Amino acid sequence: MSDSKIITLQNFMRYQKHRFWTESSFYRLAQRITASFFGAFGKLESQGNEHIPRKGGVLLLSNHLSYIDPPLIGTVATREIYYMARDDVFRIPGLNKLIVTLNAFPVRRGAADLAALRHTLSLLKKGKVVLIFPEGTRSVDGTLAEAYAGVSFIVHRAKVPTIPVFLKGSERMLPRNAKCFYPAKLSVTFGPPINFAEVQGIKDKRELYRCMGEIIMKAIGDLRCKA
Repeated sequence: MSDSKIITLQNFMRYQKHRFWTESSFYRLAQRITASFFGAFGKLESQGNEHIPRKGGVLLLSNHLSYIDPPLIGTVATREIYYMARDDVFRIPGLNKLIVTLNAFPVRRGAADLAALRHTLSLLKKGKVVLIFPEGTRSVDGTLAEAYAGVSFIVHRAKVPTIPVFLKGSERMLPRNAKCFYPAKLSVTFGPPINFAEVQGIKDKRELYRCMGEIIMKAIGDLRCKA
């Protein structure tokens, strides 16, 4: 068997092991469209997909660089994703219906949005995969900021696998205030579930959530060297 056939077989087996599956034909169509776009225009690569459990609730926590980050992660993730989006996006005619169909739900920035927190916990309890950007907004220069307390609250209450994600290149494809896309190499790296064992003994909730936030951002940052 030639090397090319071996590589082809290996790729096929990898696809069989981590292939994407969803009951939503519209979500699958959207994923194929974004895969074609990012693959051709952005030279998209991903790794660590095997860390996403095939069943049960899963929380994906990623750094945030560009507006294209949600569909970028959705393109390479092996399961259908639900994700938080800032509430003002849902007031844009046309776009609001599209993102709702693709599992987006609103969250108010700058305030404790209890409805969004409850909805997230409900989705995780139902065995869904939820994507959250712990920093709450896009990074200006790629530097990781602190995680907001609501993320740690969700992690603590949900008790589901928490997967760190590191994005690279999306800020070059669609920079801040840009009106068009630019060719750029894109990568999405998924890490193993975050271990919070070292902070389980902390009784004070505020201190617990602060420490969990530090662990979350460190886990995301540690993936930088693998991207």
